[in-house]
Amino acid sequence: MLILAGGLVLQFFIVLSGSHIGNPENKIYFLQAATNGVTGGNTNVHNPVRWTYLSVCGVANGLNYDCSHARPALPFDPVRNFGTSTGLPASFGKENYYYYMSRFAWVFYLVALFFGVVAFFLSILALCTRLGAYLTGLNAAMALFFQSIAAALMT
Repeated sequence: MLILAGGLVLQFFIVLSGSHIGNPENKIYFLQAATNGVTGGNTNVHNPVRWTYLSVCGVANGLNYDCSHARPALPFDPVRNFGTSTGLPASFGKENYYYYMSRFAWVFYLVALFFGVVAFFLSILALCTRLGAYLTGLNAAMALFFQSIAAALMT
């Protein structure tokens, strides 16, 4: 139960990254990139820039800084995020591969979080009944499955 609870806390940190809550959420991001040469874009063009799950941010003192408006399932698509394709590699403007991979990863993270929370609450029944242990194991396995897919999509 403790390991499951710890995993759920870390998963909540990942899903809520970029939510402008404060510590520790302003330290979590899934990609940081230098944007030298990117010109003509909107206010999301920082150097360097960090993508979180809810916004695009700049960096100041190692923290997320001057983030865009928070919105769920923000796609990783530099052309749409920055409002320009000037200075970006050509592969970003021609295909939606990264866009769809990041959007589907968001969905799989949420599904994994759901099954993890269900497994956590059913683990109380696992202390008393064998059926509770079976249901906890099933939900934990489902959470692991969807978490693995989400991690594969984000790498």
